[in-house]
Amino acid sequence: MDIDVTTLCPDLASACRQWPQRTAVTSGQRTLTYQELWDRVRALACAYRSRGVVPGDRVMCALRTCPEHVVVMHAAWQCGAVHVGVHNDLTASELCSLVGRIQPRVLVFQPRGSDGSEDALSAVAKAFPDVLRIVHGGAVGDDEVLLDELISPEDGADAPSALPGPNDPAVVFLTSGSTGRSKAVVDTLAGLWGKIAFFHRAFEPGPDDVHLLYLPICHAFGMKLTLLALLTGGRLVLLERFSPSAALRLVTTEEVTVLPATPTHLSILLAELDGAAHRTDTLRWVPAAAAALPGALAEQVYQRLGVEIFSVYGCSEGFLCVTTNRDDVLSGSVGHTVYHGPTDTPPAGTMQVVDPDQHTPLPAGELGEIAFGANAPVRYWDEAPAASHGWYHSGDLGRQDSDGRLFILGRRNELVNRGGLKVSSGEVEAVLVRHPGVADAAVV
Repeated sequence: MDIDVTTLCPDLASACRQWPQRTAVTSGQRTLTYQELWDRVRALACAYRSRGVVPGDRVMCALRTCPEHVVVMHAAWQCGAVHVGVHNDLTASELCSLVGRIQPRVLVFQPRGSDGSEDALSAVAKAFPDVLRIVHGGAVGDDEVLLDELISPEDGADAPSALPGPNDPAVVFLTSGSTGRSKAVVDTLAGLWGKIAFFHRAFEPGPDDVHLLYLPICHAFGMKLTLLALLTGGRLVLLERFSPSAALRLVTTEEVTVLPATPTHLSILLAELDGAAHRTDTLRWVPAAAAALPGALAEQVYQRLGVEIFSVYGCSEGFLCVTTNRDDVLSGSVGHTVYHGPTDTPPAGTMQVVDPDQHTPLPAGELGEIAFGANAPVRYWDEAPAASHGWYHSGDLGRQDSDGRLFILGRRNELVNRGGLKVSSGEVEAVLVRHPGVADAAVV
C-alpha cells in the first residue's frame, strides 16, 4: 500500500490552480471548469464573511447531490467554518432538531417542490430566527437570500483564507442513527484528507477518470468520493437522484470510469443493463460500500461490467477496512487492510473481533463485534468522545478467518435471541443467497 500519492492535491484551491481549464463538474446540461468552480467558492466565501461567518461557525447544507453542494462545502472551509451536510428530505421536526443540536450560523436549503418541504424552512425560521437562511432553487421569503446571487463570481474579490487548523473541527457527519438518535461525528480537514489518501492509494484515480456520483454528498462515503475526484483532477458527473436508466445513460454518454455503488444499486443496475443500449467498456472501478457485497453479485459485476471492485467497509467515525483483491471480494470479505489514521501509533491500523459483552478477542471463525484500534478518542459534536482503552467498538458484527480477513454479518442490536443463542440476521441472509433458487434475501 506504499504508493506515491503526490498527485492528490492538499485542497481544492491547489487542484484549481493545477487544472484551471479542465472540466471539474458535470450536472445535467451544466458544466463547470475547475476555475469556474473556484470562482463560485471564492464568491460564496466572501458572502459568508460579509455576513459575519467566522472560524468555528457551522454552515448546515441541506442540498441534493448537485454542484452547489460542493461550492457550499468548500466556501465554509475557506472561512474556517464547519461544514454540516444533512439530508434534503428531512421533515420540519427533524431539521429543527438538528439545527437545535448543531446551532449553525447558516442554513443552505433546497426546496423539493410541492411536497411541503418549504414547511421545514419556515419552521427553522420561526424557531431559530438568527440563523441565516440561504435558498437554492426556490423562491425566497422574508430575511432569506438566494444562493445563486451569492455564488456569482466577482472580479477582484479574494476568498478568505482561514482554513480550519489541524485540530479544529471542519466537518460534522450525521450517522444513520441505526441505534436511535443520529450521532454527530466531528472530523478535521487533516483527518478527512488522510482517509481520502487511503482511498487514493487503493485504486489510484487520476485526471483522466470520470466519476459518477448519485450517492448523497452529506454521507461520509459520498463526500470522500467527491473530494477524491476533485483533488485528483478528475471529472465529477452528478446525478441528483438515483435512477438505473439515468445512471446507465450517463455511464454511456459521459464515458464514466469510476462507478461507486451500494450492493442494492449494483443489483438494480445489472437488472437494467442492456448490452445493446449501454456502453460500459470505459468503466475501470466500482467502489462498493454501505453493506456486505455477496460473492455471487460481485462475480456478476466482474463479468458483466469488466471492472475491478474496491470494497469498503467503514463507519462515519472514520475507521475503514478495504480490499481490491478479487479472491477477498468473491468470498464476501472486505479484506484485512485497515486505515492507519493520521499516525502509525499503535493500536491504530489494527482490528479485531471481540465478545460483544466482555470485549475479549475471539478465535478465528467466531461471530463477534468488530473493534478498531484508536490512537485518539472519536469526537462527537454534542456527546462524550468514544473509544475505551484504545479501541473503538463499532456495534457491527463480523468474523475473521485464519488469514485475518473480515466478513461483515450485521449489527449487534439486530441479533435474534433464540433460547440464549444469538443469531445474526446477516449471517442467515449470507447463507440463503448462496442457494441457486434465491435471488435475494432479508431476515427480520
